[in-house]
Amino acid sequence: MKNILKRTATAFLAALLLFTGLPAQKVEAAKSTPLNTKVTVTGKNDSQKVFYTLTLSKTKVTDGHIAVVYDPEVLEVAADIEIDRFDDYDLNSDYADATGKGIAVAFVNDAPRNTAGTLVAIKFNVKKGASAQDTVITTRVFDLNNEEKELIPVETDLTDTVKVGRAELSKPALKSLNQTLLGVNVTWSKDKNADGYVLYRSTSKDGKYTEIATTTATSFWDVVLQNNRTYYYKVKAFQGKGSDRVFSEESNVLSIKVKKFLGIFG
Repeated sequence: MKNILKRTATAFLAALLLFTGLPAQKVEAAKSTPLNTKVTVTGKNDSQKVFYTLTLSKTKVTDGHIAVVYDPEVLEVAADIEIDRFDDYDLNSDYADATGKGIAVAFVNDAPRNTAGTLVAIKFNVKKGASAQDTVITTRVFDLNNEEKELIPVETDLTDTVKVGRAELSKPALKSLNQTLLGVNVTWSKDKNADGYVLYRSTSKDGKYTEIATTTATSFWDVVLQNNRTYYYKVKAFQGKGSDRVFSEESNVLSIKVKKFLGIFG
């Protein structure tokens, strides 16, 4: 029995290399007993990671063949693929079909055995710069068997849809300019999707604006100012780092005339 099962698994994996995609029955992942998937997303913007797990409720199993298919324009495998619970398996990390790139696995037990727990675990990175979107991870079940008994219909797709990518930045609103003994305090609205803000200043409304601060806060104290001069401010939100930063639209412009007494802010 052991040799027959292993030959079957190996032969099937070879076939996966040539597989170009056949119509499959689509099933919501939550209704896929005894197989179940879980997909979670952590982080935000360019630091997002997607964690995928395929689990099996306690079931007597001899062999099976599945592929986890994803969109390579959105996701990339970030860590080694973990496979557990079976006596032997073959892995094809270059699987691809008409719907996307994937990882195909053929697995087998030496004899029918009750199996339960995590079968496959994959960690993905969301590609840098990916815009906010829904992406689908498909668990393509070619078959799952207890000897000749099918445990799930042949050619079944279990689909998980998750929202990933950089959320769209809103246009920030410059809220106030207040002069105190410490200088001019500039405040603006918060965007939960922003990694930070860049504050700009000019001596004329339509003139050249100079960057004076990059901060994760929503306020800034400007102290390097001349007396009896009017200053104009605006701000942008951003996501990312360095040359990969993406900016929001510019905020509104506010102005204030600085007044000092004996060189001290009034």
